[in-house]
Amino acid sequence: MPEATPDDLPVPSDLGPVTVASTEVGGGRARITRFRQRTGLTPKAFAASVALPIICTIVVLAVLYLAPGVERPTILGGTLVAVAAGLAATSIGVYGGVLVPGLLLLGVDARFAAAVSLFLQVLVIPLGAASHYRLGNVTRRIAVPIVIGGMIGAFTGALFASMVPKDVIARLVAGMIVVVGLIVLATLRWGGLGSVRDEDDAPTARIGAIGTVAGFSSGISGAGWGPIGVKLLILARIDPRQAIGSSLVGRVPMAATAVVTYLLSATAFSGVTPNWWLVVPLLAGSVAAMLPGAALLSRLGRESATIGITLLSIGLALPTLIWGK
Repeated sequence: MPEATPDDLPVPSDLGPVTVASTEVGGGRARITRFRQRTGLTPKAFAASVALPIICTIVVLAVLYLAPGVERPTILGGTLVAVAAGLAATSIGVYGGVLVPGLLLLGVDARFAAAVSLFLQVLVIPLGAASHYRLGNVTRRIAVPIVIGGMIGAFTGALFASMVPKDVIARLVAGMIVVVGLIVLATLRWGGLGSVRDEDDAPTARIGAIGTVAGFSSGISGAGWGPIGVKLLILARIDPRQAIGSSLVGRVPMAATAVVTYLLSATAFSGVTPNWWLVVPLLAGSVAAMLPGAALLSRLGRESATIGITLLSIGLALPTLIWGK
């Protein structure tokens, strides 16, 4: 009797599940690829975004271990607030509007909260701005006047904040955040006034004025640039993509101007004890939330995410507005 060749051997009955498992693995990879494409991240950026939350968690744990025991509750609370702010930043472009009122609730001085919010924006926002620049959502005719106006407004706002008592600033900041939040909710379905302008028809003077108003708000409170600046640009019939991309580019020099003004002003931190233990956890929490923020937007949609985050911002600011510090 001739020996059986390999082709004559029976096929093992368990090859079916192996095939199914392979299909499931391939399907999982396809889902990951689709999700990455929705977030607009390159494969390397996506891998980095997955690793960042793990690294940031380790950093926060290290700070908690090194910090004095009395600082640990504030550090933990600040990290959670920063995570919420990071989610807001990557989903609807609001950062300080969540971070600042959260820090006020933790007892952080309003001037330090505003300054640290602006400082963190200088570090975090360039990631989003670079992405919009690569996508062609930044135009010089919009970016240049909003940068100039934003820097002027930020300098004026930070200088004003340095001359006002901290209790007044705390209520003023909370009030501005509540008002901006209500404006966002009221105009959520009001996309603009008529058709979108051509790029060459962008009103330079009006855009500069918008940058000044938004910069003044951010200089005082560390919040408001996104809701005020972007909303006013859209109402001026600027293409929403150009409004968001150009405002992100303008936010970096605006925030840097405000930070430098705070640092150079002799009275900016008069009577304030900066909590330097918070800076690193706030940065780590903000960065860790970048990918989940993109997931939040893809799951909920921009309108639902805007409503949820705006209500959170208002809810965090109301106690300070009502009872002060």
